[in-house]
Amino acid sequence: MTRNDHERNNDNTTGRTTNTSVVNTSHTTANTTGHITNIGHTSNTSHTTNTGHTGHTNSPTGDTGNGSATDAAWRALPERVRTVWLINEAIQCAVWLAACGGFVTVCVLNGWWGFWTQLVAALAAIYAVGDLATQPLQTKYRYAFTRFRIGERDLATRTGWLWRRSTTTPYNRVQHVDTRQNPVQRRFGLTTVVVHTAADTTEIAALDTAEAERMVATIAARVADAREDL
Repeated sequence: MTRNDHERNNDNTTGRTTNTSVVNTSHTTANTTGHITNIGHTSNTSHTTNTGHTGHTNSPTGDTGNGSATDAAWRALPERVRTVWLINEAIQCAVWLAACGGFVTVCVLNGWWGFWTQLVAALAAIYAVGDLATQPLQTKYRYAFTRFRIGERDLATRTGWLWRRSTTTPYNRVQHVDTRQNPVQRRFGLTTVVVHTAADTTEIAALDTAEAERMVATIAARVADAREDL
C-alpha cells in the first residue's frame, strides 16, 4: 500500500465516521424534537381539563340557591289563636241560645207555641249546642290547615279544614291594608291583618300585634314596589 492509498483510506474512514456522526446527530435531534413536540401536545391536553369549565357548571346551582331563597315558606298562626277561636265560638253559641230563648218566650206569650215553632226552636238549640261541643275538634283541624305566605310578588293564604280555600293576591292588585282586633284578640295580644283588593279581601287571621304592624308595613312597601314596576 502506497502513501496515497493510505491517505485515501483515512479520508474514507474519516468520511464514514463523519457521515455516521451526522446521521446519528440528526437522528438524535429528530428524536429530541419529536419528544418535545409530544410534550407540547400533552400540555394542550392538560388545557382541556382546566377548572374553568367546572366553575361554569356550578353557576346553575348558585342560581337555584338564589331562587329558593326568594320563595317564602308557609307559616302557621300563633298557637294561642286556637283559644281565641274557642272563646269566640262559645260567645256566638251563647248569643244563639239567647236568641232561641227569646223566640220561645215570644211564641209562648202570644199563643204561637205550636208544633212548628217548637220544631224550629229545638233544631236551633241542637245546632248551637252541637257546634259548641265539636269546637275543640273543629279548631284543631282549622288551625292545622290555616297557613299564609308572604312572597316577593304576592300574598297567599290557605284556610278551612272541611271546606278548604286557597287564595293568592298579587301585590299590584292590592288597594290598601289594615288591621282588625276584637276584644278577645286584644286580651291575647293578637291582631288580624286584612288585605283589600277591588274584588275581595284576604285575611291573615291572627298575628302578634307587633308582628301584624310590621306585616302591614312590609305588604305596603311591596305593593308600592309592584306599582312602580308596572
